[in-house]
Amino acid sequence: MRRRGGDGDGWRRPPARSPLRRHRPLAALAAVFAAIALAVSGCSATADAPAGPRFVTPPLIHYTSVLWPVPLQLVGAEPGSRLRIAASLTTGHGVWRSSATYTVPAGGVLDLATALPQLAPFAEPDSVGLFWSLDGPELSGAALATQWMHDTLPVTLSAVDGERVVASRTFELQGLADGLGPRTLYTRDLVGPGATAFPRETHEDQPVAQFWSATSQERPITPAVLMFDDPSPGSSSAFVAPLLARFGASVLVLPVSAASDGIRASSVVDSTTVDDALQWLDAQAGIDARHVFAYGTGVSEPLALWAATRFPTRLHGLFAAGGAPQLLCLPSGSTAPAFEDGAGLPCRVEPGPVSASSVLPLGAVNGPIVLACGGRDAVLPSACTGQAALARSRGVRAGDSIHDAGSAGHAVSVPPGLPLALPLHGVRAAGDTGADAQATEQARVAFWNAVAQIVLRATRT
Repeated sequence: MRRRGGDGDGWRRPPARSPLRRHRPLAALAAVFAAIALAVSGCSATADAPAGPRFVTPPLIHYTSVLWPVPLQLVGAEPGSRLRIAASLTTGHGVWRSSATYTVPAGGVLDLATALPQLAPFAEPDSVGLFWSLDGPELSGAALATQWMHDTLPVTLSAVDGERVVASRTFELQGLADGLGPRTLYTRDLVGPGATAFPRETHEDQPVAQFWSATSQERPITPAVLMFDDPSPGSSSAFVAPLLARFGASVLVLPVSAASDGIRASSVVDSTTVDDALQWLDAQAGIDARHVFAYGTGVSEPLALWAATRFPTRLHGLFAAGGAPQLLCLPSGSTAPAFEDGAGLPCRVEPGPVSASSVLPLGAVNGPIVLACGGRDAVLPSACTGQAALARSRGVRAGDSIHDAGSAGHAVSVPPGLPLALPLHGVRAAGDTGADAQATEQARVAFWNAVAQIVLRATRT
């Protein structure tokens, strides 16, 4: 199919990728990406393109730091030539690089969405593979989130024939958190003025949550997500909350600390805190209290599951990935991460055998759920077995989306396109040696596409 306008010759829409999923999303991945891109910075198109080899994208597409598979072609190349396409990013922290070799088809148009890469960190065609496979210095903490979510990153693609650069283009990847920031909520905000009772976690007025607002003049009322924070690099609220906000959901984040094994939480959440958080959301004029979703991945997934079952009439749906389907005890082995009315709940010391009768029951959750896992999760090898047990306990429901990515690693909930916590990144994914980087990236696309469809539908309700 040809498309008029833009800066490409004979633009073809690439064939749809089939991400690992059990239920088909409601719209194409490209539609979700377009919604994010337009929310960030509006439309983008280049001027009249010069003759000769050049990288082209369709009109109205703006590249951001969080990249869905979007069209990208090299046109005007010599048919039959073998080119190395190299990506590079230079910041004050160092240099990130990736590359792949391709053979130019007879028509002289190299479509990265359909062309088979050679000598690449990914085996299948992928139009954004050179972005998510960037490898460079290891960052942590605030520096990690600032670079990938707040900064504008100049990633340069170069087509090299032998020693000669035949085409080059720099993509300014705008961080999705650019212009966004959370509001810190204190104990007094959640329990109200003059209150003397504080949640179990604290007995004094101190920071207890963060709130990312997605409201605007165009969108005065939004759905909301109650997020139990996953402290893993790339999966934390610093990365996930801005993405959810770009989808159109405001996000209230409750902090969760992780044990060193990456499986158990090391902090406690009481039902009174969750109740206060939900009441606070209900009291906000810009929040649609009918569409509040629970979110938790990794160590926080059991807390999200518990909250969804504890407050089924106030939490409309659930997004969860990469964690246990049961409450796991804190590292001490006797205390649960969830308390109800001041009393700890039963918990397991280790992830145990799972069945529909032994997991947190999701049957009472009225709205849609999204579950995801990696079949080669070395952090929690039983992750997919647990997610399957959760699905069986719930039964088949319209609108649910279950993603069992057989070759993916643990970090399936990192936003797509970020070169973080992938198996190809050595130390940053030390437990994922048996997993496949591209399968993990595809699992991320599938998970976030499913979440986006549900949130976008709620914004239009």
